[in-house]
Amino acid sequence: MIVIRIGQLADQLGVHRNTIRNWIRSGRLPARALSGKRYLVSEAEFARICQEFGIDRSVLKLKYVPGAPVMSREMGLHELNVRKLAIPLGRLLDDPSRGNVCITCGGCASACPVSGVDGMDPRKLVRMAVLGLEQEVLDSQWPWKCTMCGKCERACPQNVEIVALIHRIRSLRERAMVPGPLHKGVLMCLARGNSLGIPRQDFVAIVNELSREMAEEGCPGFTSPIDRKGANLLVTVNSKEPFAEPDDMKYWWKILYAAGESWTIPSENWEGVNWAYFTGDDDSLKKIVGNMVRNMYALECKTLLLPD
Repeated sequence: MIVIRIGQLADQLGVHRNTIRNWIRSGRLPARALSGKRYLVSEAEFARICQEFGIDRSVLKLKYVPGAPVMSREMGLHELNVRKLAIPLGRLLDDPSRGNVCITCGGCASACPVSGVDGMDPRKLVRMAVLGLEQEVLDSQWPWKCTMCGKCERACPQNVEIVALIHRIRSLRERAMVPGPLHKGVLMCLARGNSLGIPRQDFVAIVNELSREMAEEGCPGFTSPIDRKGANLLVTVNSKEPFAEPDDMKYWWKILYAAGESWTIPSENWEGVNWAYFTGDDDSLKKIVGNMVRNMYALECKTLLLPD
């Protein structure tokens, strides 16, 4: 048997740690939960995952322990006999692994970059959700202080999915009560293709002007990369750059020029920051991602680059 940590395995495989958790829950990676964010996996299953991702096991530092093989998903975290601490968790937490295993150690609070701002404490937020204080959590401003950086989850010894909880709380807030600039940015992106509502002709003019500057600043032959069909990369833009810091766009462009890369920027729906993710608006999030995907197909690009 092999002892793994979700964060380390995710880094090795090049996937998000929540992907590993989903594999464990679904049974794709049979594993037995241990203390301290660790899981017990059979050597055969670990070898299969390594082979699937082309990873050389010989270069990994693995901890081997004696033990019976993990045979099915019954051994996974969801099937452990975790005692519920409160009333049914309603809309915020529907799974014991989300919060009931919190031991209030404070690791999340010590790692959180905004802990203490207006009293923000991720540990308290988790406990409020677990103890059924649903409305108090939904009315709180704490979830909107969170930067969604995930440092709290990395520090948590019990694997509590704090970022998922924050996202769930935000999604349940009435849209009219979402912080104004964020909600308006989402609506603007859906209506005009970017969060600040920059008109297409203005954006194209900015890109053309920057292209002329690039050609004069040591990139001879550089031309506007707008709507080039068949380019390898489709490059998105953070709307704050053409609005307030247009010269910042040239940093990426110079790298791509020096690399001789084939790339393009769409003239519409070019926003690379999906504000709907930060507001918990999953329907709008999908629509904005859908606009990016349609650009990929329309311009026949192979790879999407989100340089923000």
